[in-house]
Amino acid sequence: MVQKAVPAEKIDELMKRYDCTQEEAVQACLEAETAYQESVESVLGATAEEKERARKGPAVRSPEEIKEHLDKYVIGQEVYKKRLAIAAAYHFAMVKARYEAGELLAGFNVKRFRKKNTLIAGPSGSGKTYCVEVLADLLGVPVNIVDATDYTESGYVGKSADDMIRELITLAPGENRREKVDYINRFGGLIFIDELDKKAKEGHRVGADISREGFQRAVLKLIERKSVSINDPNSPASQIQELIEQQRGVKGGKKESLISTENILFILGGSFQRPHDSMEELVKKRLDRKSGKVREDGSLAISGFTSAGREPMRDKYRNYFKDAVEDDYIRFGIIPELVGRTPIRTYVNPLSKNDLVRIMTETKDSILEQYRLEFRLFDIEMEFTPEAISIVAEKSEKRKTGARALVSEWETILTEFQFELPGKNLKHFTVTSDICLRPQDELLKLLEKSPLFDFIERFKHEHGIQLRFSDEAIQYAENYAKERGMQVSDALEKLMAGAPALNYMDIQGEFLVEPFMLEDEKYFDNLYVAWHQQQLTKRG
Repeated sequence: MVQKAVPAEKIDELMKRYDCTQEEAVQACLEAETAYQESVESVLGATAEEKERARKGPAVRSPEEIKEHLDKYVIGQEVYKKRLAIAAAYHFAMVKARYEAGELLAGFNVKRFRKKNTLIAGPSGSGKTYCVEVLADLLGVPVNIVDATDYTESGYVGKSADDMIRELITLAPGENRREKVDYINRFGGLIFIDELDKKAKEGHRVGADISREGFQRAVLKLIERKSVSINDPNSPASQIQELIEQQRGVKGGKKESLISTENILFILGGSFQRPHDSMEELVKKRLDRKSGKVREDGSLAISGFTSAGREPMRDKYRNYFKDAVEDDYIRFGIIPELVGRTPIRTYVNPLSKNDLVRIMTETKDSILEQYRLEFRLFDIEMEFTPEAISIVAEKSEKRKTGARALVSEWETILTEFQFELPGKNLKHFTVTSDICLRPQDELLKLLEKSPLFDFIERFKHEHGIQLRFSDEAIQYAENYAKERGMQVSDALEKLMAGAPALNYMDIQGEFLVEPFMLEDEKYFDNLYVAWHQQQLTKRG
């Protein structure tokens, strides 16, 4: 049994300050000492574990492990996930093995390994960037995801390609910049350059293009193992530090302030779409340049079996990105050297309605789970019917913007619910197909309000004018909505679009709305013009 001594003066001080017994003071001191020891162990122990993890570096993951992780978050895109998993697994395993220089490398004379830099093409919103974000969570190495449009060729206004490396350094573990650089040198890093297609040189342009081809050549240098200054050489702090080192005669200072890009894996991605000569169009033309030509896959293109100007139905769903070869990327505007330095080329498919349903219902970080959590923060339980999910997936598919469309669709439907429901005496609601088709009307039903009452209330709040609809006007608005398949709320907004003009006409008291006012879409505009002319006459 461990005995702990408690200073007598401390006991006397506690007894006097808190008017307690000697036993209570001793007990408080012992408990405080225990809590102190536990706190020290918790903080410093965790720090020691963190340092040990940083020393050992991230665990080597097999391609299958990586893909299994990606499968939990990304629906479909099997080819892309597999190739990304292979590139990441072998790259970081090689980096770690070369640094440790253990038995694994015995007998192999590999001084410069060929990195599995990857070029990925496919429609926007199909998971290119998101896949890399999920991969970053698993790998435990610094990952920098950048947009190519934010960078220029070195020497011009804006961020240079070298800044990508310096930004990657800031993301690495370590207490200072030197430690962060050492971590990348030991275990590697990953840079994903998105929107590369926006830096492709277009065929009709003539002459040098510093924002496009110049940027590509800058990226090429990074991929080809370039030494980059760990600090911005143009910043005043870096220039002062360099001057100090020169004055002190520090040897090797220049070398110490550089980082090699050798251990950094590069993933380049883009949608490769533009109004003319998109990647898919280039591939399609190459595969079927003229009728009767033998395609590269050995099949024969024969005309005469489809209507003039109409593509076969199968072409509507065919993904031509999967058939893209080096020459297609070069024709699109990527320089040959950069295409050559990305030996792995892959693609993503457009997302179908079925894919979008699965994204909402099968992934670990589903958008539906996020909405459930958001409403639960205000003690509201929320559910979604399969019909509602299907409707949103169908609408999103038509937008042609991939998974991003899901957020837009759900926000359009749920915005008013997010505003109105918190704080109300409502503990549960289910998002049905009716809510997806008529959100405002269904919200008002949930709040036990009528669309007409809600419109009148909002109009008074915004313009200070009390509206009253005749029975005939109410009937007209309801029939108008029914005939056009609209929400009554939307019908009232459209029929009364010119009514805010009343706010400028010194209307006092109540304003009665009759059917003839709703039938004439220019009624309120004409009313204002007549009122304005009357005012001018009075002043004259």
